[in-house]
Amino acid sequence: MNIWKPCSLALVGLGTLSALGQTPTLELDHFDYHPGEPISSVFSGGPGNATDWIGIYPEGTVPGSVGSTIWRYVGGTTEGTVVFPAGLAFAGPWTAFLLLNDGYDIAAQTTFNVVDAFLPLVRRDKMTYAPGEAITLTFTNGPANPKDWVAIYPEGVIPGSVGSTLWKYVDDTTAGTTGVVNGSVTFGGGLATAGRYTAFLLMDDGYTVLASEPVRVAIPANTEPRLISSTPAAGAVNGTPTARLTATVLPGGGRVLAEGIQLQFDGNAVTPTVDVQADRTVVNYVGNTLLAPGSAHTFRLVAANTAGLSVTNEIQYTVGSYTNLILPAPIYLETFDQVEEGSLPAGWVGTTYTEVQNPEPDFGDLNSASYAGWTTVEVDRFKGTFVTYSNPENPAGWASDYQRVLQVSPWVVINSQPVTQLATGRMLFGNSGYRNGASQVLWVETSDYDLTGRTDVHVGFHSLWEQNQDSIGAVEYSTDGGTNWMPVMILLHSADVIASEGGETDAEQTLLTERGDIARYFDEQGTEVGGFYGAFLKSPITPALAPFIEGRVDDNPTESKRFELRRLPAADGQARVRFRFVHAGTDSWYFGVDNLGLYSIPATVAEAPTISTALEGGNLRLGWGENAAGFVLESRGALGSGEWLPVPGVTGNSALITPSADQQWFRLRRP
Repeated sequence: MNIWKPCSLALVGLGTLSALGQTPTLELDHFDYHPGEPISSVFSGGPGNATDWIGIYPEGTVPGSVGSTIWRYVGGTTEGTVVFPAGLAFAGPWTAFLLLNDGYDIAAQTTFNVVDAFLPLVRRDKMTYAPGEAITLTFTNGPANPKDWVAIYPEGVIPGSVGSTLWKYVDDTTAGTTGVVNGSVTFGGGLATAGRYTAFLLMDDGYTVLASEPVRVAIPANTEPRLISSTPAAGAVNGTPTARLTATVLPGGGRVLAEGIQLQFDGNAVTPTVDVQADRTVVNYVGNTLLAPGSAHTFRLVAANTAGLSVTNEIQYTVGSYTNLILPAPIYLETFDQVEEGSLPAGWVGTTYTEVQNPEPDFGDLNSASYAGWTTVEVDRFKGTFVTYSNPENPAGWASDYQRVLQVSPWVVINSQPVTQLATGRMLFGNSGYRNGASQVLWVETSDYDLTGRTDVHVGFHSLWEQNQDSIGAVEYSTDGGTNWMPVMILLHSADVIASEGGETDAEQTLLTERGDIARYFDEQGTEVGGFYGAFLKSPITPALAPFIEGRVDDNPTESKRFELRRLPAADGQARVRFRFVHAGTDSWYFGVDNLGLYSIPATVAEAPTISTALEGGNLRLGWGENAAGFVLESRGALGSGEWLPVPGVTGNSALITPSADQQWFRLRRP
């Protein structure tokens, strides 16, 4: 039923609108409503006439041409809320208008929808959020798929065209194991950047929009700056070997200028780099003094804005346990810098079973023939962008994704110097990611190294490995020119490392179990090979491989960026030692190698290797390589105090730990 709003005798003209103190606005508490649901309209900036009113019309209807469907006076105020408790009875698109002085002059307007009662809705819990404020989104009438999800995108962005700003599955997790019809998800950290966004309810891991709702983030006036994140976080116990800070500060009610930032480290003023952006300021500091493992330190950050308000934050943290690896001069060192891009060092032989759908060599295209096998490549290429899947129209985020290749863990310390670049000049590179084709299988064998008269032989290299859930990276060595092979290291997703009933790594089960996502290829005889990790190794698959299997973290761009050092007991005194680098996956990241060296390191000089971790059920597997022979695993409850006690249940070079609520620290010690 249409309800005619009576006209006053005199209408307010445009001159009245231009005299308003601010631009009038009109917003509704939601974008979609069910029939009969209350509708709240929020207005501001009006002239405050006693007969200013809000009328709701079917979309496309000009106020005054027909009667409004529902209407109410605003109560003679310039801002406020008008509620239509019975809502609208009919589904369809509608427009709400703020109209002036009993007439039809439009001060503000907004569109919305009424949808059938059985259709999904997604709702924000507030109309406006401050930057960093928690956002809760409720939804109703979802299809209850476990992978239905809620996402927030910048206003105007189509889901799927770029990645979402925030997202969760409907069970309020990023795992998506339970379907939910009616529920809510909460983004505790909110949105850091002020602006307008849209929340979507999306279907089954895809981009079918079931419902949407506008979300607005605004900076409250007259507020002080606010620290929203820092690395290290306050109270962190895993601080880096040198002083490093990355902090993000929101400006509050003013702007934070570079000169408004002051930083101290342990009471001494230091000079950070300050990146002042439109909506935030990012503070970075990197020191060059090596800090003692377990030592405590404090950053003091002061940020002031142009409103004359400031905030002071103290970030106390403890440096983690790290190894300062002492290396002698290498026996041999291959830097790859003198190797022509696109080729291999003299005497090295590469093999690939990667499908090449783009036969053109192009180092700017990760899908081209240039990256079908192991190759030497300029490191600086990874500071720019690439064509992916041979499609220049792919999302920009894909094009820049391989800048992650050069990221480095801050824990690499060699000869008392933190390593800030794992690769320089040129490096050896094996790629699986951003390639068309089912699988990528590639290995390379080095030429022979003469180690006659050498003892305590180790191999070491800067490793730029990133684990993917279905990929394998491996290094093997031979002392007879490639007839027989032995393991150096086998890198797998931690979740794919299978333990025996006794808690030890079961090498045969881990390496021989077939899985549907592992790479496969056809050899020269037309036989399909692969589907299990052991298919890509030349070392015999026996229980003896267990100490060499290392679980790595999935999709982490820094966790496996290390200097890998391994003892080669069979290489001592041998004249024909060669290596084999393996990478196999299905669109599964990359393996980079630089500064490949051979070293003679007596056992009394060699440092304890890094302890690797892997989850096994509800327990934690600690492991370390063969070069840790003779070391004892010990633990204590506090890093700086207490007695170090031997860890029970150590078998070989690993131990299965049952976590407790108490803090535990572990170390390897040579008695």
